[in-house]
Amino acid sequence: MFSEKLISLLQTFTKPELNRFRKYLQSPYLNDQAEALILFDLIDQSMRKGQEKMDQLTKEAVWQKMFAPKPYNDAILRRLASDLSGMALHFWSMEYRKQDPLAEALDLQWHMGKPELQKHLSSLERQIERQLGEQEGKSSWAYFNEFRYHWNIFERASRSMTSSGYADKLTAADQALEHFYIVQKLKSYISWLVFKGFRSTDRELLLMPGFLEHIQAAHFQAEPLILIYHQVVHCLTDPTDESHFVLLLEHLNVYGDKLTKLDLRECYHIAQNYCAFKINQGKTEYYRHAFDIFKKIIDHQLLLEENRLSEGVFKNIIACSNGVGEYEWAEQFIEKYAPFLPDQVRENARIFNLSQLYFHQKRYPEVIELLRNLEYSDVVYALGAKLTLLRTYYELDEYQALDSLIESFRIYLRRNTVLSKNVKKEYHSYLLVVRNLSRLAPSDKKGLEQLREKFLANSSAMPKKWLLMKIDEWGKR
Repeated sequence: MFSEKLISLLQTFTKPELNRFRKYLQSPYLNDQAEALILFDLIDQSMRKGQEKMDQLTKEAVWQKMFAPKPYNDAILRRLASDLSGMALHFWSMEYRKQDPLAEALDLQWHMGKPELQKHLSSLERQIERQLGEQEGKSSWAYFNEFRYHWNIFERASRSMTSSGYADKLTAADQALEHFYIVQKLKSYISWLVFKGFRSTDRELLLMPGFLEHIQAAHFQAEPLILIYHQVVHCLTDPTDESHFVLLLEHLNVYGDKLTKLDLRECYHIAQNYCAFKINQGKTEYYRHAFDIFKKIIDHQLLLEENRLSEGVFKNIIACSNGVGEYEWAEQFIEKYAPFLPDQVRENARIFNLSQLYFHQKRYPEVIELLRNLEYSDVVYALGAKLTLLRTYYELDEYQALDSLIESFRIYLRRNTVLSKNVKKEYHSYLLVVRNLSRLAPSDKKGLEQLREKFLANSSAMPKKWLLMKIDEWGKR
């Protein structure tokens, strides 16, 4: 194929973007190479006709269409492809620039310091002030934009320190810069704390001595983003004090509309991680907190990213809904949001999560019927579906089906080449406990206690709640 680097770039363009790029190439001001437009048209037409046509677009075929009967020259083609790639990247930067008119206006403000442009500058700065006031939420970049605006004014005033309001212009720029730095430093520190929570590392991200104490000043705490991010730090550095989490939720409720959607989504995501941490500690009351957070994410229209929904988020929402008994809500959610899942996992995710809902509702025959239709191409869904069927057969006292499933499950684990030995060991241990429990006499209290101890000792990665509950129920028979 001709110039894989160039073609991979152009393949990321949407059809409207390709059309606009063609207009870009037609402009003599932006492109003075007629060959670049010809080359683009060749590639564009081939892309629109499909992969088979693209495979035919070799270097020799391109040369034949563009330069025949001249002898083939690879250097000319490489240079032309490189130039067209550069133009495509420049076009892309212009496209994104149009999405940020405030940045463009601030650049223009910097370059319009000539006295003869004063009327134009005054009009531009009124426009910038309006755009600053219309920014969605108060992100760190909103502070940076304010800094640029005030700094540009200060720079003009600094040419004559007798200018009116010199000190005001300098302090306004400095305050915006400090707010920008504090928010960015808090975000970096929070990212580091989250990273350390999942991975071991010898590195450290340090704060300046007294930084957290410094930002407790009233004028900093009056800034919603600083206030909320500071509270996030408390949650992550002192997770045992649950009052930090309660206060974080209060701040998000009061000031959430002052944040950008991106910042608000990140804060809710951290709050969800905190809930997951507490749930893993056995504090099931945090299912309600997690569920309420998900509802707020939906209410704030933060759930979908580029009109897509992550299957992990989808699964977590159903798990929280089941954890608090919001079954009707969960069923409506599955119906409404399953279409937004990635195409390749959509049906499996829908069926699997619906089976989890039906299991919690004790609709066991429907669980079995659903999971019969689940394709086990994904190991995560295969394991989850088999565990759900295992529990379902146990709940129905279908011990023959249970034994058959346990045996087929063991064969699946033995033949699987993706799972680690430790994970396989955990599953084998879980299957053994379920099988032994189903065969144990209720009067065998000693055997029951040994079974419990063995399960707790060996199953560190497996979910314990359901099986421990079944062990307790068996002992009460």
